[in-house]
Parts: sequence; C-alpha cells; structure tokens
Amino acid sequence: MKIQVMEFAPHGSPIVVAIVDSRFTLKGAAEPVLKKVAARFPSRPVMLVSIEPNGFRAYAPFQTGELLALLQLEELAFEEIDISLPAPEGDMPLPF
Repeated sequence: MKIQVMEFAPHGSPIVVAIVDSRFTLKGAAEPVLKKVAARFPSRPVMLVSIEPNGFRAYAPFQTGELLALLQLEELAFEEIDISLPAPEGDMPLPF
C-alpha cells in the first residue's frame, strides 16, 4: 500500500503525517498502518490523516485536534512510500 508522508514540525517538534484512506483513521484499521509507518520513522511520532469532505479526520496515539488546525496540506511537500514493503535498515536516510 502506497501512502503520502511528510514531516511536519508544529511548535518545533517534528511529527510524521501520513495521508491515508478514511477507513484507516478508525482504531481497528489504523493500528497496523500506524505500526508500519512508525517502523520507517522510529524516532518520530506518527499521525494518520484522511481528507474528508468537511475537513480532516486523524488517528494517532496523542491528541490530534490542535495539530489538525495547524495542518495546511497545500503547503506541504509529501513523499510517497510503500508500506507493504519491509522498512529499510536503520542507516537509511529519511525520504524527506
């Protein structure tokens, strides 16, 4: 499964934002996707975000409300990753 990811640093603390289908922002379906993305970015918190007709919906193991208010997707540079492939070894550079 290919998804778009980018590093977002609100208030100077970087997190990884991953754009996913709406169904992957619900707890049961989100957990495996969150783990696969986090395996590629082990030192960063990850937030899964879906684009909805009336805004955004997010899933993360932390509060997302304030972060969603700061997120302006049109200004962010996303990179595509394939989470169906194994995560790269520890010394690989991040894709941003």
